[in-house]
Amino acid sequence: MQGLRELFGPTGALARSLRGFVPRSGQQRMAERIAEALQLRQVVLIEAGTGTGKTFAYLVPALLSGRRVLISTGTRTLQDQLFARDLPLLGAALGRPVRTALLKGRANYLCRARLDSGAAQGELLGDAGGALAARVREWAALTRTGDLAEVSDLTDTHPLRPRITSTRENCTGGKCAEFSRCHVFAARRAALEAELIVVNHHLLLADLALKEDGFGDLLPSVDALILDEAHQLPDLAAEFFGPPAAAGSSMSLYRTCGSSCASRARRRARSRPACGCSRSRSTRRWQAFAGPSDALPGPSFRAPSRAALRRSRAPSGNAPPPWPRYWRGQVSRPPGARRGSGAGDHDDSKH
Repeated sequence: MQGLRELFGPTGALARSLRGFVPRSGQQRMAERIAEALQLRQVVLIEAGTGTGKTFAYLVPALLSGRRVLISTGTRTLQDQLFARDLPLLGAALGRPVRTALLKGRANYLCRARLDSGAAQGELLGDAGGALAARVREWAALTRTGDLAEVSDLTDTHPLRPRITSTRENCTGGKCAEFSRCHVFAARRAALEAELIVVNHHLLLADLALKEDGFGDLLPSVDALILDEAHQLPDLAAEFFGPPAAAGSSMSLYRTCGSSCASRARRRARSRPACGCSRSRSTRRWQAFAGPSDALPGPSFRAPSRAALRRSRAPSGNAPPPWPRYWRGQVSRPPGARRGSGAGDHDDSKH
């Protein structure tokens, strides 16, 4: 570790090459621990405060390790910063240039085929969109990467963006006339040849999801993985591997179903309801698990399994509000009447 101490020291290569570099003991210790983990193929979790210099603390050991390393960041902004600024700067300071690659999801790259097909015609987007589309066409003739981050006016939510990018569904792959110049596959080929690949957490998790489902992969195999801003991973992983069910949307669906059933029941006052009994039973099961709708936890929660619903019971002191067992307009069973005794009654326990 003597080499790292000298590199990060007051007279080291970083201090000599980088204007404004200030030696920090925390940065040095972090770099030494990461270098040891890379050498011994260990797992290490490090939390460091603002001002530690975390980026250089993991980039320098990665560049000197001699291993193929994948670095994943929390945002595309940091991803661009690492690739375009920090890595070239450190490579020159250390005198060890490394072949690097930047890889993003396909929605971040220009699709030449869709641009040439007329999907981005200006008249579909108004005057402002037409002017931007014209600038995109000029840029498309010059760009080497096709990364839409190079077009500053083209935000993620701009309506032009989906017109000039591809998806897994509309990409024709090797059958495309522009396949030899495809920016997406060019970026993936560069990643296959690189020693250090910079991605973001979304792409990393999308790759894991594809591998889990047996549909191939997006990222090449590597010797080591470095996660920057790893605290974001739990929430992002939930989006890929355990999508939550929104409580408000689910209850809204129940109410919509109930309204539809009630309308039908009013039209068929003497007939058996088409789906009211099923709706009533499902609603009671849901409320037995989650309680009243105004007590549902948080903005969203994971939908319970059927087995969990069967095991659950509503708290005796907090019984759910009464839900109509029969959808016949405003008609309800007279007090004391037995189930199934009325002309229009229906026993939902049979369903």
